[in-house]
Amino acid sequence: MDILSSLQTSGNLLKTPGLNWGVLSTAHIGETAVIPAIRQVKQNQVVAIASRELSRASAFATRMEIPKAYGSYQELLSDPDVQAVYIPLPISEHKPWALKALEAGKHVLVEKSFAMTADDAQEMVSSSLEHGLILMEAFMYRYSNRFNKIIELVSKGELGKLRLMQSSFSWNLTNPDDIRLSADLGGGTLLDLGTYCVNLFRQIAGREPVAVSCRAYKGNTAVDLQAVGSLSFGEQLEAQFFTSFAGASQQYIRLVGTAGVLEIDRPFNPHYKPTQILLTKGDSVKRFSLKGENDYKNMVEHFHNVVISRESPRFPLSDAVKNMLVLEKLAQSAREGSGWIIL
Repeated sequence: MDILSSLQTSGNLLKTPGLNWGVLSTAHIGETAVIPAIRQVKQNQVVAIASRELSRASAFATRMEIPKAYGSYQELLSDPDVQAVYIPLPISEHKPWALKALEAGKHVLVEKSFAMTADDAQEMVSSSLEHGLILMEAFMYRYSNRFNKIIELVSKGELGKLRLMQSSFSWNLTNPDDIRLSADLGGGTLLDLGTYCVNLFRQIAGREPVAVSCRAYKGNTAVDLQAVGSLSFGEQLEAQFFTSFAGASQQYIRLVGTAGVLEIDRPFNPHYKPTQILLTKGDSVKRFSLKGENDYKNMVEHFHNVVISRESPRFPLSDAVKNMLVLEKLAQSAREGSGWIIL
């Protein structure tokens, strides 16, 4: 059964035109990106915020003009006014709180990476289907005009036969107490940055890799501070990525085909200003100018449309499980130094 069929048979179809949101944690991304995006979507509002400390939640609620503040996540999930929950918690907390939110009858938008493992991801998906509630991974870049244009150009054969995909994503993490440096909380560049590269490769290829390999550098931490990985998709299509917490802030995607090369800087960031995609064929360079837009708003709007209007999800829940499986195998290759792992 797909998620829309499950939603319809469960009796969880909302009869209201909008969504009342609750947010689990006072995370920076919620304050600066997702909560403002929710408020930009017609008839959506944030009605509650929760933290493990009531004082922190109250201060956040006052600053962000949110009506209710709770000193525990469970209290928020017990609020009957909350219809949907956004979870920007550490990755280790995604599964337990997504499951609790679904059990409480809430639709769930959970940050990437979806979970710690593919098995955890599958458990979350199964719970969503069992309860007839929408569960979605917050990969905002996939709701951008940049992503749509890349897929369009590849699908139309503008690059000929695709042979190589390259992506890089790095920034300089200087705070020693950052949760991204905690293995127990799901830290490391693979789950924080590599998940973007892997997901984009899979979307562009339109199929799963047949083998992966990865090398990682931990330094004096328990997580991968830097990783270099390869994915083989068969049929002469290869992919390579680089991620780092100790490099200059940058990101890009480069696609090489038999007929052309496509390049774009900062493919994963929301581009509020216009951006360009470059398509090179021999001596000819074509520039595709794209207007600025809010990827977070586009994502929330799609979530709203799936829940309220029963619009088909653009990305099936199985995609989150498959993405986690690839990341898991990459981490295994790096950990064991075993080279290529067959999927």
